[in-house]
Amino acid sequence: MILRFIYPRFRKFLESHKELDNFLGKYLVGNYTMPPSLAIPILAALTPDEHEVRLTDDNFGDPIDYDEKLDAVIISCFTPQAQRAYEIADEYRKRGTTVLMGGIHPTALPDEAKLHADSVCIGEGEPVWPQILADLKAKSLKPFYKATAVYSLEQFPNPKRNIFRQDIYKWNAHLVLTTRGCPVQCDGCPIPDKEGIQVRLRPIENIVDDIRTMPYKQFYFTDDTIMLPGKKYSKFMLNLMERTKELDVSIFVASTMMMLPDPQFYKKLAKGGVSSMYTVFGFDRVSQQLFDRSCTKEQWQAGIDLVKMNEDAGIHFFASIGIGFDNQDRSVVDRILKFCRDANIDLAEFYIPTPFPGTPFGRRADAEGRILHRNYDVWNHGNIVFKPLNFTETELMDDFYTLWKCFYSGIEPSSTLRTFDISKASS
Repeated sequence: MILRFIYPRFRKFLESHKELDNFLGKYLVGNYTMPPSLAIPILAALTPDEHEVRLTDDNFGDPIDYDEKLDAVIISCFTPQAQRAYEIADEYRKRGTTVLMGGIHPTALPDEAKLHADSVCIGEGEPVWPQILADLKAKSLKPFYKATAVYSLEQFPNPKRNIFRQDIYKWNAHLVLTTRGCPVQCDGCPIPDKEGIQVRLRPIENIVDDIRTMPYKQFYFTDDTIMLPGKKYSKFMLNLMERTKELDVSIFVASTMMMLPDPQFYKKLAKGGVSSMYTVFGFDRVSQQLFDRSCTKEQWQAGIDLVKMNEDAGIHFFASIGIGFDNQDRSVVDRILKFCRDANIDLAEFYIPTPFPGTPFGRRADAEGRILHRNYDVWNHGNIVFKPLNFTETELMDDFYTLWKCFYSGIEPSSTLRTFDISKASS
């Protein structure tokens, strides 16, 4: 069979904020191009050689020949890609081409996705992909596919990353999967719905073998679960670091503020090659406490100490901080900027929460009638797509700009926002 995978175009989260373009031009935030999602390289690796696999990277303007003779088009998408994914799918189906869809967004809204596809994969694709191919060949596709058993990461293949052109992505880096699932169930995360709450660990030997196959020395661990403070995760991470420290690599790790408060842990990570800690603030309980009016001096200092543990170990701390949560009001601007100053954070981005389908926040905002629209093109953390509780939409966008400009210029926000004094916090 001839199969064409489509990687739909999506709008970067600062793409529609021209006011910040010149201001942030000298900083590598907001508009960088990350390596592509692993979904297509994984399925390509699992596709037998008897089938011809082709790729359209719509994110970089590859032309689409809707009249091409194909056995199927396969589209994997997350929410900011969904609008474009549906447009492409509809055009192929008008011409009688079979379309399959999967990924985080179709998993969360399978009935919506089915309006644009002949078949939808719900959840993980690896365990059902052989059956999908067999049914496709037999012209007996089912409307939905969903795994009935837990997929073991011992079976996880090395992704076929070279299906994407390497010369058009600005990062000489790749993504590496280490775990699946998460027990924490943060308000804005779709992972528990898609992958379950039981954490599966990819065998360390397989991860190291995957790393050795990559042409680059830089890569990003895709899963922040490995930074949770439980013994299971820290032991796994340290064992992995024992293997990577001989590979001369630079590893970018994602986390929340729910990190292990142990300076020695970060020193061992640095020896293993970890060079950057991308840390998301907003949905986890630790960062919610940190920016709450009731934050104590001890909680404040604990947050600062976590940043310092990373920096002292030689791991650059990159903060990604949200504004507009239901537990925040406009006074949070000053608290965020003060924490960045007190912790000496020199690299940050700021985002607006998005009520993604398949997340607790998304379900709650939908049930409360707070979704403003479903133009998924702008559901990308850079736009207001839900009705905030304690901001007007204008206030929230103004404060979003204030954070970017004050952080990178060093100026203070408006005096009307400067209401936070940690010295007066309760102890």
